[in-house]
Amino acid sequence: MDLQTFLEEKFKCWQPSAPSVVDRTKCTITLSWQQDEFGFITDQMLYKIEMKSKLPPWITVYSGGKTSSTIDNLPPRYPHRFRLKVILKATGVSLLSERAIQFYGNEESVYNKVNDIVHNIKKIDEKSFSTSNPDMKKEDHLMKITVNTPNDNNIKNKRQAVIMKRCWIETSWSPETWTSTDTDGTSAICFSMAVRCGYIKQVQVMLDERPELIGIVNATNGLTPLATAVRKGDINTVRFLISVGAELDQRIGAGQTPLHIAVLSSHIPMVELLLEKGADTQARDNNGMLIEHYAVDSGSLDMLKFVLDRGGDVNARDNNGWTPLFRALCQDASTQMVQELVSRSSKLDVCDNAGLPMTSVAKLLKNRHDRSRDSILRLVDSQYPHEKALANFTRLTKKINHVHTLFK
Repeated sequence: MDLQTFLEEKFKCWQPSAPSVVDRTKCTITLSWQQDEFGFITDQMLYKIEMKSKLPPWITVYSGGKTSSTIDNLPPRYPHRFRLKVILKATGVSLLSERAIQFYGNEESVYNKVNDIVHNIKKIDEKSFSTSNPDMKKEDHLMKITVNTPNDNNIKNKRQAVIMKRCWIETSWSPETWTSTDTDGTSAICFSMAVRCGYIKQVQVMLDERPELIGIVNATNGLTPLATAVRKGDINTVRFLISVGAELDQRIGAGQTPLHIAVLSSHIPMVELLLEKGADTQARDNNGMLIEHYAVDSGSLDMLKFVLDRGGDVNARDNNGWTPLFRALCQDASTQMVQELVSRSSKLDVCDNAGLPMTSVAKLLKNRHDRSRDSILRLVDSQYPHEKALANFTRLTKKINHVHTLFK
């Protein structure tokens, strides 16, 4: 085997050293690599760094001639794996033997030194050109260029000129480098968990370390820390978060404020606290709903009375054109809640944005026996036959009294 072929095959079998970690932050990792084994040809080398991923399994994060690179836009506190491959440019392949002799002095020294470099690779057998792939042919590292030239005597007669041109070669992959991005301090998940559990001391320590956590949104459920405490019903944690600067009207994914959540949870002391601290009573969610609508959705008559006693508008409309009374009918609310809204002068001749009258909604309501809810119809339908209903009720009452008399 001639020296050029020997060096090319040794280069392809060579496993370069793993890249070393020079620096790391919460979002970046800086890698460096220095390959001295084939130092006589380093000016002709290119380097390829890949990072372990899921799909695809490996992604290229650097490719070029530098011996260091900073990989950025990485998630904090996350493990990463990197590997390196060295590529010898096509111009450098033809210079291998010449550069090696100049560097080591003579061919014998080249054979000895290069064998020592890749001592972990099996000695190449001239009969088997590649130990990694027995089917590889000697010309696999060459690129064939075919040129069709016409015959001067006859254009139809063509001959092919095959020009053999050397192309680039590359090493095997280096061992993997395992590292991780640096911590960014307390994570949002840990902070949200501390808030949810009501660990006020831990919450205070975390905020001292990272004050910006006070307004962070939990990616899992879309809740802010204040919204999490309100939903949990932990009034002490809510009071603490407000005292350290939590935004009272910071919205979550659906556009709800902490006041909306407190009203929906029927937590009157929580609502009182938020109103006392200046929560916006006119805030609307993504559906245009106000706290009056949320009071209806809570199903609590006491919560509804609390909101209305503090200036709630019984005729406020959401994006569908529903008033609290209209929403109560659509949500199949209790008769007591509907009666409370009617008694506070809720408009009865209301249609939603689709043109559906409120009385039509009331007529569609069914009780557990699949019958019309007359108790609701009597409240909202001005054309309800009250006299007929009263006569039917009186007749039924007399029959019941008559039956009781028979069994005495």
